[in-house]
Amino acid sequence: MEQLERKPIVEQCNGCGNIEEDKCRIWTTPAAKWRMGKCPSATHVKIEVKGTEQKIRVGQQKQKKK
Repeated sequence: MEQLERKPIVEQCNGCGNIEEDKCRIWTTPAAKWRMGKCPSATHVKIEVKGTEQKIRVGQQKQKKK
């Protein structure tokens, strides 16, 4: 199997636990993972999970008769 050349890390990678000798051990091109936002494998970035808000029913509403 052919080994791909690993590109150097980018500034956003600093502080990640997946860095070995200024290269990412998971991705061959780390810059591509930061283009669209946060790297999915970054150990130093907390990903915010947005939950859906549930509507709380307080009581029943009476429907108007036509």
